[in-house]
Amino acid sequence: MRAARLAAVLAALLAVAATPGTADATVTQQFHADSGDSCRYGVTDGTLTWRYGTTLPVVALRVDVAGKLTDRPLPTDPISVCRDDGFYSRATFVAYSGTTEVDRQARAANNSTLSFTFTLGATSTTRGLTHVVIQVCRSPGNTLPPSYCGVAVRYAAPSAA
Repeated sequence: MRAARLAAVLAALLAVAATPGTADATVTQQFHADSGDSCRYGVTDGTLTWRYGTTLPVVALRVDVAGKLTDRPLPTDPISVCRDDGFYSRATFVAYSGTTEVDRQARAANNSTLSFTFTLGATSTTRGLTHVVIQVCRSPGNTLPPSYCGVAVRYAAPSAA
């Protein structure tokens, strides 16, 4: 009886390990973060595409980031939208595995919109990525940054199921 039970458990484990359903799984989620000021001078938004491994346990191995960063005023904005304050916006994207920073990228714009695509965590640990933190800060062009930042927004890795 014990041998039959062990054989059944081993067969079930082999079946799960052989299941192709987890191969190249991806989950996409929207992101948004801003500078937190009344004018919303700096705003970034776009998508995070979480890419999961194929071995158990299934974890997010990397995140493809695609989006845009806008720093106001834009040349096409009416003067009443946001006055030119001489600052630029910088969006920072940080990938974590638990409490450990795995990868970081930043993009900057000044009175313009910048489109971007990049990957976080391409060389991450096998523990996988747990979350990404995005923050927009604004700084003057000729002093040490930053002068102020919006709230850091945390995006947890969604379930691959």
